[in-house]
Amino acid sequence: MGSISAVYSTLGELIQRYRYERSMTQAKLAELTRINRGSISKIENGDIKRPDYATIQPIISVLNVPLREVIDALSLTDHRSDTWFGLLHNSTSSGDYSLSAEIASYLLASRNEESEVLLGKLFQIVQEISNDNELKLSLLNIVITYARSHGIQRFVARGTLHKYLIERDDFTKMEATYQSGQYVLHYVEFLSREEKATLYYKLGVHAFNLGLYNECIELCKNAVIQEDVESSFSAYSTLAICSSYFELEQYDMAEKYLRTFSLFSFPFVQKNVDYMTARLNEKKGNIRLAIQQFKDCLELPSYRLNAVNSLLEIYRLQNDMDSASELIQRESEYLIQHSESPIIVSGRAHYYLNKGKFLLDTGDVRGAIQNLITSANMFLKLSDHKKIYECLELIFSQVGSLSNDHDLMKKVNILFTELKN
Repeated sequence: MGSISAVYSTLGELIQRYRYERSMTQAKLAELTRINRGSISKIENGDIKRPDYATIQPIISVLNVPLREVIDALSLTDHRSDTWFGLLHNSTSSGDYSLSAEIASYLLASRNEESEVLLGKLFQIVQEISNDNELKLSLLNIVITYARSHGIQRFVARGTLHKYLIERDDFTKMEATYQSGQYVLHYVEFLSREEKATLYYKLGVHAFNLGLYNECIELCKNAVIQEDVESSFSAYSTLAICSSYFELEQYDMAEKYLRTFSLFSFPFVQKNVDYMTARLNEKKGNIRLAIQQFKDCLELPSYRLNAVNSLLEIYRLQNDMDSASELIQRESEYLIQHSESPIIVSGRAHYYLNKGKFLLDTGDVRGAIQNLITSANMFLKLSDHKKIYECLELIFSQVGSLSNDHDLMKKVNILFTELKN
């Protein structure tokens, strides 16, 4: 049966006409919906102009009345929030984001509850939605716009925070979404202590992945301040501070925060301490000790690839090509992680860069360039311009010797095109 195209002035008329189209009696509808036949009759006759959603829902479900037409029928007569909350819950599985957004707008226009209460309920619906970030973002935009226009700063803050937490997972837009996170800081005073800790930590890690180490340190120190008890946020924030000082070559400060981090009692602490200790020993010149510690880290799945990268760099500096070759021959063991998180992608990108350098050292120019192209494309996803240029310099230094290799030159040209875009 096709949808009825006429415009109805009442919900009762809409239900009645769909019932006629289905050739269904009121008695049959009552049986299927378990709604009293007398109530159905009063709704159709207009005696009950604003039935509860608990009554409406089974009727429109059995009659398969499109939500769009239900909304049109109710928009001029029913301004109760419960009705619109019910319709919104019903719409979230439809995949029609514009319809859900329209219902949310009617919900916020309800007259029987205060604006902050309505925003709180709408925000709760957003948090209950799973596996549909597009819908969540659509509804969060409505929350933010409404809260801003009504001067309800608490929900501007919560809305922009949760919008950022969704958008930051798109690793192809890390620089843009970092700015979105920075914008939330303007409203940080309106967030709860827990929300502040979440924002500071997530934004701090974001800054680290962009190479903004000083900003990471400042943000993660704020995250620690918000946590008045031992928590995983405090632990990970302390580790991020330690790692940032390490990248800034302030090794004394890195050691200081590593000692603080080691005092946390979480299961993930010791393996991180072991890996960072190895890195610090390398920088202090304790190379033999560092090599053994990195080899021990090869037994830790989460740090295996990082340990391989550190060992490859040491072996190349020592001209120990046999040890480097042994590691590369086992690369299938290191590249099995399928996550696209920035940390995992960065580890893979560094591996292909190190492998490319190793192949240059051994005279395999074609293999080297192939790996350097792969590395540059991965660093491109992370907007790591410093490493991209390092790859490009190595490619430029060798590409002339392979100018007749058309397949490889095509890949190089594709990389340059992507960089321009």
